[in-house]
Amino acid sequence: MEGKCYKIGEVADKLATSIRTIRYYEEEGLLSPVRTPGGTRLYSEKHISRLTAILRLAKLGFSIDYIRNIAQLRETCHTGDESSALVDECLNDALTTINKQIKELDNLKIEIEQSKNIVKKCHGCTNPPGTKGCPDCPVRSHLKNIQLLNLVWDTE
Repeated sequence: MEGKCYKIGEVADKLATSIRTIRYYEEEGLLSPVRTPGGTRLYSEKHISRLTAILRLAKLGFSIDYIRNIAQLRETCHTGDESSALVDECLNDALTTINKQIKELDNLKIEIEQSKNIVKKCHGCTNPPGTKGCPDCPVRSHLKNIQLLNLVWDTE
């Protein structure tokens, strides 16, 4: 192995993850560190780059099956052309998923901003919050069109 090698604890610290997480990805066949005769795992910069990509996908909600599929896809192919087509399809699926998540997050952002504007109307109110204490609360009048406010308002 060329270049500097890192032990598993060093990699965990460097990537702000746990040793258990690194071992899990090894058990899942996504990472193959070099082992010393004594069994110590050693990781190169290439291992760290691969693990960084794995951690990023996992953090953003991609399943272990998806990560495994993309990691092992090329080695199942017989030609570069076949590999290119399958990887392209897999990456297109990822883009579709990401674009859907972006749209959902954009909608949630709008709802949060709307909720903040409604809740600000309660600034300076001396009534107890809730249905009984403030039956004319501006939050209450927006419960049907701003779903997030249903977490803010009482459940009565």
